[in-house]
Amino acid sequence: MLKLKSGRDLSSGLTAQALGLEDIARFGINGGVSVLAFDPIQSLLAAGTDTGRVYVFGQPGVEVEFDLCPGKPIIHMQIVKSIYLVTVDANNAVTVLSLDTKDVLSVFTPNCPITAIESDPSLDWLFLGLENGLTMVYDVDRGAKTPFRIGNLQKTAIPRAPISSVLFLALHPRSFQVILIGYENCAIVYSMVDEKILVVLQYEVPPGAPGGDLHPSQHTRSRFPRLTTGAWHPNGHHVVTAYEDGSFVFWDAKEGVLLQARTIEDTEVNYPRKNYVNSSDIANAPREPIYRVAWCCTTNPEDTALLIAGGEPGSLPLKGITYMDFGPTPVVQITSYQAQGDHYSQPRRQRIYPVPVGADPVDFIMIARTSPYYAGNHDPIALVAILSSGELYSIEYPSGAALPVASMFPPSLCWIQPRTSACSVSAVRREQWIGMMSSRKKQQSMMLTGGAPARSRLRAFDIRNVIIAGHSDGWVRLWDASHGELEDSQILDLSIADALDRSVDVRVSAISFAGQMGEMSIACETGELVYFKFGLNKPTSPDELKRRLEALQIVGPDGRPPVIQHISGRINPQMKEGFLPVFVLSPQRGPITAVKNSDIGFLAVGYQFGTLAVVELRSMTLIYLEDVNGVGIDTSNKKFPLKYGDRSSTPSQGVQLEIPLSLEFSLMALEGDGYSSIVLSVGTNLGRLLTFRIIPVRGSAHAVQFVGALQLKGKVIAAIPFDTEYGVSAAASPTILQKLPQGIVISGALITVTPEEARVIRLPKSKLTSRSFDDKVLVAGLSLLRQGDTLVLVCVTESGFIRIYSIPSLREISSLSVQKFYDVRYASRSIISLNGDVLLGIGKNESALFNIWGKAMAVKTTGKSGERITDSLYDVMKRPPPRPAISTIQWMSGTKYVTVEDFDLFSTWGSTSSEIQENGRGRTGTSRATEISGYSDDSFFGFIPPFISLFVVLWEKIQQCLW
Repeated sequence: MLKLKSGRDLSSGLTAQALGLEDIARFGINGGVSVLAFDPIQSLLAAGTDTGRVYVFGQPGVEVEFDLCPGKPIIHMQIVKSIYLVTVDANNAVTVLSLDTKDVLSVFTPNCPITAIESDPSLDWLFLGLENGLTMVYDVDRGAKTPFRIGNLQKTAIPRAPISSVLFLALHPRSFQVILIGYENCAIVYSMVDEKILVVLQYEVPPGAPGGDLHPSQHTRSRFPRLTTGAWHPNGHHVVTAYEDGSFVFWDAKEGVLLQARTIEDTEVNYPRKNYVNSSDIANAPREPIYRVAWCCTTNPEDTALLIAGGEPGSLPLKGITYMDFGPTPVVQITSYQAQGDHYSQPRRQRIYPVPVGADPVDFIMIARTSPYYAGNHDPIALVAILSSGELYSIEYPSGAALPVASMFPPSLCWIQPRTSACSVSAVRREQWIGMMSSRKKQQSMMLTGGAPARSRLRAFDIRNVIIAGHSDGWVRLWDASHGELEDSQILDLSIADALDRSVDVRVSAISFAGQMGEMSIACETGELVYFKFGLNKPTSPDELKRRLEALQIVGPDGRPPVIQHISGRINPQMKEGFLPVFVLSPQRGPITAVKNSDIGFLAVGYQFGTLAVVELRSMTLIYLEDVNGVGIDTSNKKFPLKYGDRSSTPSQGVQLEIPLSLEFSLMALEGDGYSSIVLSVGTNLGRLLTFRIIPVRGSAHAVQFVGALQLKGKVIAAIPFDTEYGVSAAASPTILQKLPQGIVISGALITVTPEEARVIRLPKSKLTSRSFDDKVLVAGLSLLRQGDTLVLVCVTESGFIRIYSIPSLREISSLSVQKFYDVRYASRSIISLNGDVLLGIGKNESALFNIWGKAMAVKTTGKSGERITDSLYDVMKRPPPRPAISTIQWMSGTKYVTVEDFDLFSTWGSTSSEIQENGRGRTGTSRATEISGYSDDSFFGFIPPFISLFVVLWEKIQQCLW
């Protein structure tokens, strides 16, 4: 229903044909991260989600999305030969993607569920462990399964053990013909060329031994802990296996000798003990299983460390990833088993890499510097942990410090490190934004450098739209959403944790950024608001520094800090320029429900207990702090449904509080006035619009004066001022404020939007136009293309449409569908900008940036035909280094040296070991693997000179004499 009074049409220059939805960008990922894969050769990071999507990230601006299996989680993922991305989803489908063409090359679904996968950077093969205990090989390049199979080896090694699925697979780091296969009751080292079991590793905890069990009642019986995961030592001489009881065991890989059984805090847990007392002193909680282990090395493969996810007592409040630095490994040939075991019982360093409170690390990957070998753990610089919440957490290796995410990852990955808890969009002049970005101190280089971004259509706006995202760990990150220029990929960040002088309870709940003034107000979930101002950190005199520090110690009569606490004493002295903390506003009125930092020096904050606070920023003075309950209401009017209560009341006491939800400062003349004023409009949850005027008193001071109230239908979700004469926004700006002393009269009006209706109001109470909505409105905002005749009201509706209405008549001009991307659960987080940008919440961890003035173009499209162009991922010039080979000692002790070509023939045609020895060296031509990769293992280690054999024999004689 539409009700209309006369007025100038500010949308006369628009028709439905002039509007179209341009899909500009995505931020974040759809769903939670379930698996990660990293390739150091191409420097690409792939993230699989629990919604069936895969994202591949490279250098700034490089992001490619694959929607493989909608609604089904990605369970496993590997990057093979730096060119193939292989995924296994919940439907048990193996999908092979080409990073070069970005096409699906093949899809394979085995008859039995896949429980583990493994690959090698030099092979085209993907090893698949199945639920029935079999292991098969899939030819990734040809897109076909091979005839090679490995049976259920646990059934062969332990006939009485129940049938077990394959829990993990790990290829030997130096000889890919040897594979470590993990089952529930044992791990088996198997030679694929000789087709025989080399070693069976079964861990038994005898009676009286603690094992990984924390409660002494479990120590009276013999146990065989269930295996969970395992890994090779980088030199291939040792193996570590981890178990469900939180223990992990080191083995000699050749003889199967148990070297050391331990937990994170205890050693030799496989030996019986008398009067055992658990050193962790937490015996009532079971220890967590070990989910993942990674055996890392430096540039020297003998210098190693172990990273462990899990294995901690379940009742510990803080979880993390355990780091054990073992240092250089003793020479196996001249070290006894006892000494080798002692080496693993005494790490030279051990610490916990903490993760955010409330989330447990369930998996992680290492970010290797250059080499993809040693299971991706060679000379790593960082690790990225997957948390139980689906978020990511990045840690510097080996220091364990949290990485500066903003300077090392693309915006979409920053969006979930950790999850975004609040978001805002603000307009900033291009020159001002570039000046802000120049204040960033020199950071580390980007973690990902692969790929090449596609050419995007430039958007030549002098006003940049800056997205501000707040996170649950207190970090706030800003970046330019306009796209098309170099500075777009750079991120500016700040933290409220330092300003509040604590590291817990710092979740960001709301943000308001005054772009023209460089001022930002950040609300914390605890009800505190931190005010920052961008500027130079000028040197302070000793007296000034003393005054700032004394301000931090001021407390009120109740022992609490004052309502406005000055915190400039917490400015980082090393910061030269940036967002400087100024004060904390904490009136103790509950969580913050709305915040508006204007561009004219005033700040308004609404609280859960119904309180409205107004701060004059220039003098940092609180000029208004009152409850809005009953403001402007005639208490004798019994028909009004509002119930009263003080700020300590709660709904459970039968009192319905009136809470500020929408705040807006504007400059306009109120009805009946012959001059313009600073107007504050407050919309509440009970459908009232409160109008206040800010007036000067006593020189430069100001006061807040109530003007009037108007009852609307439903809660107020937006209060939008506009200029009825010039067809522009009437939001408060410093340029217009400077003209008020000249006596200018701004003919303004206000659009109020509730889920059921929109009204155009001449403040404080005169209604000009109204419209009832058939489709419930979630978010509303103002947009214009040019001044005078293109001003429109943009609404995001519950049914998945962006509806555009003329002003002031509120006639529907166009309806743009976003149902393809829409999720009503997250649409209320959407934000509408004055330039036509709509940041639409489309998922728990994802938002999409659209523009209503586009021509229905797709993401990163160019050309007259609007063809879709995606970023490039694969660089053919980047080739992997030669694969590490077996040592001379291993070769002399009988380990066969098998080339890629030999194994290619064996895996494809099922050739025997004797056939490989007979034909492997005699083949002519180049194998398929060599043709693709451009290198051969023979170039690295295909010939052992005779004098090395003589040296080995001599060394063995010396070793015997030493013993």
